[in-house]
Amino acid sequence: MSASSDTGLRMTNVPLPPLHALVAFEALVRHGAIAPALAELGVTRAALTGSLAQLEERTGLRLLVRHTPGVELTAEGADYYQAVSVFARGAADALHALDCGRETEIRLAASPGVSRLWLAPQLARLRAACPGVSLSVSVSETLSDLERNQCDIAVRYCRPDDYDSDARVLWHEELAVIARAADATALALASPAELLTAHALLEHPAFSWQRLAERSGVVARMREPDLVCHDMYAVLMACARGEGLALLPQRLTAGLRRRLGLVVAHPLRVPAKSYVLLYSAAGRERAVVRACADVLAAMAGMPEA
Repeated sequence: MSASSDTGLRMTNVPLPPLHALVAFEALVRHGAIAPALAELGVTRAALTGSLAQLEERTGLRLLVRHTPGVELTAEGADYYQAVSVFARGAADALHALDCGRETEIRLAASPGVSRLWLAPQLARLRAACPGVSLSVSVSETLSDLERNQCDIAVRYCRPDDYDSDARVLWHEELAVIARAADATALALASPAELLTAHALLEHPAFSWQRLAERSGVVARMREPDLVCHDMYAVLMACARGEGLALLPQRLTAGLRRRLGLVVAHPLRVPAKSYVLLYSAAGRERAVVRACADVLAAMAGMPEA
């Protein structure tokens, strides 16, 4: 007896779009341009266009905005791409697990400071520890890339309790006063008021001197920062040139501080948030992503090179 006669319901079997059309769409959007997509797929432009047209006809969706120089998705195209990309990564993960010599991609996202000061120096070691994985790193400071599954793993400066139980603390931070080594002896004996009123101050907006002033009770007398910059690397470079004192995360800046001849110059510390590893919904379900996260967590526990 058929399922339809058994239940009294008529069941309609709607086939999936052709695999070649899904693959073409995924490659085009991932590359963001036609030429690299054609090179990867090994097809002509006419064949790619035909596959996309067939996909739109089969799904009944308008996926792409025409008459633009780049690849631009409609709103429904962006939503559909998320599903197609999960399918593509799942297939790549399966081949990776079967040791078929095929790479699978993991997308990492981190803030500019984490990307440049911690993740970039670790990439060679991370790639060596994750064979068969193509690592793609993007720089961002918002959570939208996680919410939209635009990355698999993100490293964020936050409180782990703000997120779900899968959040993994890489390390806890404290903010420290940073200066040139030549200036450290005199600064170590300075009072908080002297630090905040008698010296030029360099500031990253996420790590404001105002916090130290509030803890020390000298807000009214604190001088205005001489430099306010969203680039942690630029703040440290200015500090190395002797342009002022910086208040920055102690551990995150350790490697670059050593290379620039900078030191933690005062015993005062300001409690800060943590650097936390977060998964996207799609990344959480991928075994290869969790294995990569284990490697990142282990590296975060190692002494700075």
